[in-house]
Amino acid sequence: MRGVAVIRVGTRRALTAVATVVASLCASSTLIAPAAHAAGKPWGTIYTRTSAGNAAAAHGDFANNGNVYATVGANWTDLRSGDGKAYVKIEFFFYKNQKWESDGTSQTPDTSSSASGPFSRRLKVDASAARAAIKVCIKSVFVDPCSPEAIVSFNY
Repeated sequence: MRGVAVIRVGTRRALTAVATVVASLCASSTLIAPAAHAAGKPWGTIYTRTSAGNAAAAHGDFANNGNVYATVGANWTDLRSGDGKAYVKIEFFFYKNQKWESDGTSQTPDTSSSASGPFSRRLKVDASAARAAIKVCIKSVFVDPCSPEAIVSFNY
């Protein structure tokens, strides 16, 4: 066998342990961030602008994730660390009864450098399309300044 290490000591136990580890890795990766079914639709780069210029940036994609989830992949950056913390706000929508209905908003953790991550909503069986309205914001003392929304959608 090429590329396979064979352990002769306690082979049965070793194979059982390997199978247990592989099964737990497969289960945890499916629950945390399932792989996208197809290449997502890109969105961004969007910027939060203040009087001092660009303060935060974000980009990513929006994908039908295995015909189970609508998933936003987001990458966001605080362009001027020290004067705020960048985060992304995502509102999910589903097209039902000939109109877009909101399914709530998600907000990423904030960062004073860069961060990334997937954010998902389960697809609705009674809908025919999913949409995400995405913006990058900076924490502020009063009102958080945010970018214009990037809006992406797909049919399913």
